[in-house]
Amino acid sequence: MKDKYLEGQIEVRHPLDAVPVPKFAEMIGKTANAVGDMVRDGKLPIVPMKNPEALTNRAENWIYIPEFNRAMRDAYFNRPKEQRDAWLLWIGL
Repeated sequence: MKDKYLEGQIEVRHPLDAVPVPKFAEMIGKTANAVGDMVRDGKLPIVPMKNPEALTNRAENWIYIPEFNRAMRDAYFNRPKEQRDAWLLWIGL
């Protein structure tokens, strides 16, 4: 199913659908600690990665990029047009 917001646009994709916290932090320009806090607060879609042979039950959380992008797109398009397009005034459009 094609996303109606992406029609006629170039889609930039990461080669993986999920990345570890440090990589995601790098991608969005935040620190790994800040992203870790976001994960702990339930603010990011995660996929827990666990080694089934490990002796501990600790899992490494990876951020699921397609869901993050979908939510960001929805948040953008659900804003009032005046707020969403206010940045255009700054560049003279």
